[in-house]
Amino acid sequence: MHGLRTMATKTISLELDAYNILAEAKRKRGESFSQVVRRMASERPALTTDELLEAVKPFWGKGAGARRAPRKTHRHAIA
Repeated sequence: MHGLRTMATKTISLELDAYNILAEAKRKRGESFSQVVRRMASERPALTTDELLEAVKPFWGKGAGARRAPRKTHRHAIA
């Protein structure tokens, strides 16, 4: 079969509410869940700066980066 390419697939589990959202998002009969996911992902508008800042608020102060070493205090001798 020259020219035919099969796409790899991956089985995933969805909670029922997420499955229902995808099922309801199908625009035409026969549209696959893969097509729905691709369409929904590509139609998602980019976040504005304000929206992005609002989205990350729950994570403020929880830092995933390296912790800073405590500041060393220098004591100077008085002569």
